[in-house]
Amino acid sequence: MSPFPTDQELKKPVCAFCGSSPGSSTIYGDAAASVGAALAEASYPLVYGGGRRGLMGVVSQSHLKAGGYTHGVLPRALVARASEHTPAPSASAFTGTPKDNAPVKSAEGKGHDLLDDDFDGRLTMEVVGSMHERKAKMAQLSTGGFVVLPGGYGTFEELLEMVTWNQLGIHSVPVLVLNIGNFYTALQTLVENAVTAGFIQPINLKLMTVVNLPGGPEANADPTKAGEWGAATVKALQEWQFPTDGGYGFKWKDAESKASTA
Repeated sequence: MSPFPTDQELKKPVCAFCGSSPGSSTIYGDAAASVGAALAEASYPLVYGGGRRGLMGVVSQSHLKAGGYTHGVLPRALVARASEHTPAPSASAFTGTPKDNAPVKSAEGKGHDLLDDDFDGRLTMEVVGSMHERKAKMAQLSTGGFVVLPGGYGTFEELLEMVTWNQLGIHSVPVLVLNIGNFYTALQTLVENAVTAGFIQPINLKLMTVVNLPGGPEANADPTKAGEWGAATVKALQEWQFPTDGGYGFKWKDAESKASTA
């Protein structure tokens, strides 16, 4: 069941993967704010990890302020509690407004809480049992694809798994890597090295898209252009096409159907 309204003309939901910390440069937060607002203005609902701090807090807050519908998915262990004597909520498929379930707030990340609750029901949160369930739920909801901003180990892991799922045919969706401040240039080089070394087929470079601003590395690193990342993200989503000759061509749904009837 989708947490987003069906009586609105909304596009397919898009998931944002990004850091729960703000990073060492203001360019990251400024770009995240641009991305969140642009997705809302283009009618893309947002799925994200439920954090209220760092880039997660920025992208969700800006999306909501621009009129978007935002859904956070929180593992039970990361839910903030009123005190050490207050148990965290049970894992559940709950979807409701924060006003209905006020204790559901994330303890993840560093810095100040950036996310408000007063958005007329456009912000919903869901508590799941584990990090694995969180990622699976986010992937299930995000039929419009994934937008990856700077982050740490968790962001890297989420990014690479969604690319792998494209390769395996589990889904066929855009995975956009936003090269804000040239943060992901080294990752692009690593993947290209894997192609040269024979571990990734050249066609499978297209299973993820590294998004740069017009003007390339110099523009990417320019703090005065941070506000352009939103438009660049929406443009890349709208222009994306899945490489029909990429991936491994596995038929997961057919295999699951046969297994269930065996």
